[in-house]
Amino acid sequence: MVLLNGELYDYRGLADGLGLATLDPLDPEADLIHRLAQYDGLHGLTRLRGMFSVVVMDDKRTLLARDRLGIKPLFYSVVDGEVVFGSEMKAVLADPRVPTMLDEQALDETAVFGYISSPDRTPFANIKQVPPGSIVEVSDGRVRVHRYWEPEPARHVGAESCADSAEAVLDCLRNGLEQMLQHDPLEKGFYLSGGVDSSLLVMLAAQAHGEAPLTFTLADRDDTPDLLAARAVANAVGANHHEFRVTLDDYLQELPIFVQHYENVIAGGVFDIHGGMAYQMLSRKISEHVRVAFSGEGADELFGGYYWSYTHPLGFSDRIRGRLEAIGSPDAVAEQVDALFPRPEDESAYRRNLFDFLIRGGLSNYHLWSVDRSCSAFGFEVRPAYLHDDLVELALSLPVEAKVLGRDTKRVLKAAARPVFEHYGVSHLLGRQKFGMPAAVDRIAPQVEDLACGLVSDADLASHPSRRLVKSPLDAVMFDLFHYVFVENRGALPAGFDVREFYRSGDRARMYR
Repeated sequence: MVLLNGELYDYRGLADGLGLATLDPLDPEADLIHRLAQYDGLHGLTRLRGMFSVVVMDDKRTLLARDRLGIKPLFYSVVDGEVVFGSEMKAVLADPRVPTMLDEQALDETAVFGYISSPDRTPFANIKQVPPGSIVEVSDGRVRVHRYWEPEPARHVGAESCADSAEAVLDCLRNGLEQMLQHDPLEKGFYLSGGVDSSLLVMLAAQAHGEAPLTFTLADRDDTPDLLAARAVANAVGANHHEFRVTLDDYLQELPIFVQHYENVIAGGVFDIHGGMAYQMLSRKISEHVRVAFSGEGADELFGGYYWSYTHPLGFSDRIRGRLEAIGSPDAVAEQVDALFPRPEDESAYRRNLFDFLIRGGLSNYHLWSVDRSCSAFGFEVRPAYLHDDLVELALSLPVEAKVLGRDTKRVLKAAARPVFEHYGVSHLLGRQKFGMPAAVDRIAPQVEDLACGLVSDADLASHPSRRLVKSPLDAVMFDLFHYVFVENRGALPAGFDVREFYRSGDRARMYR
């Protein structure tokens, strides 16, 4: 039996290369996977490229495989010698034999980094995830993890021009996007934030097809910088552009649904809590128009787009060390921090290490985690064009200085984008600071935080069972909702659940007794 979640964009080319002239027309990708596993066993699955999680089962063993960067999720638990798996943890928790005990190290990692940094951990001690670029083999209740791909380590070469690399990056991105667009006949759209990443995708799509792309933007008011920039790009390419407004009520209505689908503890400090919420609210709207949408995820990790982290790595290291000290510096997480930021301090080494660290954990366990949950919640698919395998290999081969030099970030990607932006008369947008998804709810966010202060008292915060993780009333609300949905109800959310009523009724207080 073969199960596939995702897309193998070049499955036909792979089949031709293996001499497979015909594939099952009803499910050619699954047929290809079956033949690869049948003829070449576990090694056959290492040939797959695209975004996928795959399960291959026979009488002797179960193989669980995941794409190189962890775009598509895959979770499992071994209970009573049997493997329980799913693309959501709710599916695994549907088996009553799987305990809901939390993984304390995973919570510590979340408290320090803002996400679970270990590639195989989840919030639950008895549920693991297949690490990116890995195949998990389960046979007779025994688990073996086979790593088939590792990202090329970041490297320094000193100051250099990125002009030669820019053309290659643009060609590779254009070709990969075209392959993803032509993969199926479904109508497709684009998340459009007004930043370089999403804007470049929209422009390349418009150039390739000469027709109006569908674009989507979210905001809580009419004058946000990202909204205005996105509108300028949409007008420049003649897009069929949709702008959605959201209110505090929209946010509060979506919040418990977001927690249920996100399936993880959401902690502020390193990443902004509100960004994931904004992304999910926009995803809800997009799902009413298309079944496939493109996003810019991965560009920041590959090309150096996190301004503060990459331009001020010493300051960023201080922030991480401060968060580590605040939870008592547990050994397992302290080792990760020491490896990331070894003594003595070295700005160049820290920057290089951050590229390696974020491409392994921050990408799959935070950004891609959020993207997949928010599109799956509404039954459509997001394709991160910057994570096409060919572009990933090219980007990883480029030195750090081609991406970040001094205070200049995303150097090679901006150089690649410049002629396209100039063609559409919006080159002035290349130098603007993009505020990102949290800015879409910039006005709502303080109202949410004020509401959280009214729901969680100082005494509640001081006595919270997960005080090391919970640093603010909003942190407490997020943790309480996660605990209620997953620990108390194994992933179920009662119909009509209201956050404010949850606290007023005393259900929250009774939960921890």
